[in-house]
Amino acid sequence: MLDVAPVRSVPSQVVRRDAFAPLLESSRAEMMRRHTREGMATHSVPTAGAPEPVTVFDDGRARINLGTNNYLGLAGDPQVVEAAVAALRQYGTSAAGSRILNGTTRLHLTLERELAEHFGTEDAVLASAGVNANVAMLSTAGASGDALLVDAHAHASLHAAAAASRGTVLRFTHNSVASLERRLNRLDPEVGAVVVVDGVYSMSGESAPLAAIAGLCRRFSARLVVDEAHGLGVLGEHGRGAAEAAGVLDRVDAVTVAFSKALASVGGAVMTSRAVADGIRASAMPYVFSAANDPAAVAAALASLRVLRREPERMQRLRDNGDLLRRVLTEHGAAPLPGKGAVIAVRTGEDEDTRAAWAAAHEAGVYTNAVGYPAVPRGQGVLRLAVMATHTEEQLRRAGELVADAVRQVRAPQRAEAMA
Repeated sequence: MLDVAPVRSVPSQVVRRDAFAPLLESSRAEMMRRHTREGMATHSVPTAGAPEPVTVFDDGRARINLGTNNYLGLAGDPQVVEAAVAALRQYGTSAAGSRILNGTTRLHLTLERELAEHFGTEDAVLASAGVNANVAMLSTAGASGDALLVDAHAHASLHAAAAASRGTVLRFTHNSVASLERRLNRLDPEVGAVVVVDGVYSMSGESAPLAAIAGLCRRFSARLVVDEAHGLGVLGEHGRGAAEAAGVLDRVDAVTVAFSKALASVGGAVMTSRAVADGIRASAMPYVFSAANDPAAVAAALASLRVLRREPERMQRLRDNGDLLRRVLTEHGAAPLPGKGAVIAVRTGEDEDTRAAWAAAHEAGVYTNAVGYPAVPRGQGVLRLAVMATHTEEQLRRAGELVADAVRQVRAPQRAEAMA
């Protein structure tokens, strides 16, 4: 007789573990919902106007705005607004296709050319966001077995972009030249290597030690990629970022930027050699498979870049304003972390203390960014402040005093608890 396997009954409904569980059960999402219910949410605060030095918020109140990346104050500048409006009228609201199909306009080509001229590179490639510029660059770099060495505190998009490449991602200790050197020393000499850093770190305002890092890259024949999202229009003689300020821009293999800071728009770009740019255009998902930057945004970024190059005094005002706010905070007992850019970070500690300091400043009339874990390590929360070239001295003095008072309010219980 033949052995006949028993017939297995198939349930009418298969019960599986819910793959959306990490989203549905996120403790951080629940914390954000709780903060919203309590009327104390520090995230997604709606505005009712342009990000000017004094901004009207959705609750009807005007606050001194220290929480925008509109570093050169161009987001509401008539020159930039009119350029966007003119592009909207000529090209419409959308490119309605990717760059390799129907999405390229003369505006796209002009902005790429002028960005390359500004950074002294052979070419530039636009992307729809700074995040996508990083993905376009790093996801296409490195073959199997190669290494991408990324600063531990680099922007999340740099880590995600590196992880999308075929190479292996290795982290090194934040701003530690010694840690990076150890990592490079351990690599097989034949393995390709790419070192990835922020020029200016977005949450702390620190600059990378680019002179030393560039020296290591030369010694170990590694490529160097620098994200200048927060350096463009802020640092360097011509506003080219931290690499220019460190004197090593000519030793950087690729620079990525975001237009949503100094260039008062939305989008991003990679500045690099023509051969690398061609490779990105041929194979990077954000270029090949994404709709092209909308024309109004391209025109706004182009107009802002031209203002930056034509009016360097804006950068000087921005730097003077940063120095002033740092002095005021220090004089009032809330010395910020070291830095030279537009980003100024004041340590607050645990997330709840950060939220309390944010709320106190917000109620007093100053908008800031509350930054906690995972954007910064646990227990190292900060109020992130950002100055604009268009802030007045009076606004910055008043805002600095109010922010310092808010921070002192949360530090007093901390000191009392430490002494108990």
